[in-house]
Amino acid sequence: SALIVEASGERFAIPQISVLELVRTGPGSESRIEHINEAPFLRLRNRLLPVVSLRNLLQLGDQADDTMGRGFIVVTQVGNHTFGMLVDRVFDTEEIVVKPVAPILRNVTLFSGNTILGDGGVIMILDPNGIAAASGSAASHDAAAASEQGAQTGQGEERVTMLVFRIGDSAPKAVPLALIARLEEVDAKTIEYGDGR
Repeated sequence: SALIVEASGERFAIPQISVLELVRTGPGSESRIEHINEAPFLRLRNRLLPVVSLRNLLQLGDQADDTMGRGFIVVTQVGNHTFGMLVDRVFDTEEIVVKPVAPILRNVTLFSGNTILGDGGVIMILDPNGIAAASGSAASHDAAAASEQGAQTGQGEERVTMLVFRIGDSAPKAVPLALIARLEEVDAKTIEYGDGR
């Protein structure tokens, strides 16, 4: 079972098992895309999820930043990590037969195969693990890659996405992004003090 989506006029299939939900973005929508250090994030029920534009990742058509426009976000889970894929259009779910990719495309980790739709169109099947790794949003949550990297380097390394900020003139600080529920911009004049805090 796969969800059929479109990005820049091209259709793709996303395995339904990886899809958590669909979110519509644009004017009048409750969910919105915010930018932290120029990286797009989806604010969904007071959670911040990293967003990758399928059009930009696959280098389809106009490479302008389309994360401010109207579209759909496919909220996808890879292991314990959740992120969003921004697409232009969502069709329906279909039962598909997975065909292996051609040998020339085996090194492209963004695709796990291809399929023929009922209308005769041949489309590529996206690999959420490959997309997460290519976008840098979930590379540390792929257990196989982590164990392979540990075997190659002789030690396990873990990558964690961090929010980096400054307080005053001191050195930069960092907090794991997974621990942050939301960011609020407040006027410093509205902060009140009690008992010296």
